[in-house]
Amino acid sequence: MRKFGQIFRFLIPVIALVALVVFMTGAGRRRRAAEEKKAKFDQFVQEAWNTGNPDLLDEVFAPDVVYHNYPNADLEGLEAYKQRLTNCRGALPDLQVTILERFVEGDTIISHWTVRGTHTGEAWGPPSGKELTSTGCDIARWVDGKVVEIWNYEDKLAFMQQLGFKLVPPEE
Repeated sequence: MRKFGQIFRFLIPVIALVALVVFMTGAGRRRRAAEEKKAKFDQFVQEAWNTGNPDLLDEVFAPDVVYHNYPNADLEGLEAYKQRLTNCRGALPDLQVTILERFVEGDTIISHWTVRGTHTGEAWGPPSGKELTSTGCDIARWVDGKVVEIWNYEDKLAFMQQLGFKLVPPEE
């Protein structure tokens, strides 16, 4: 019985140490995976949005990606999202996105950003030449290394007010 107690006292710390190593290894892998998603997402923003290169989208987005951009209709598919990028860059040719913060949890990345550009294109009314700034947040869900769904939240009211649109209360 005494031998059993000695063995048991020896095994408890060994088991605890093994469990700790397994836990830390898993945490390290999750941290590396999160950092890889952040790096991939940053590269996507820099190359796709800031330079207008839609080709990178093929590396980051699934072909059947769904983009939710309330109050507009959902965009379905990679080609529709590429067209959105082209339209935005057409209205704001010098468009620059700055990522303010981003968080990764599991298969989700949340990015808080600011976009700036000069309105010289035809979208959103005649070209105004005004410097526009907007802030927003994207929540992207990843599956097998590709973005399959994005929820976009942007301060569209402030954006439109910068273009000169007025908010008119309803008549009584």
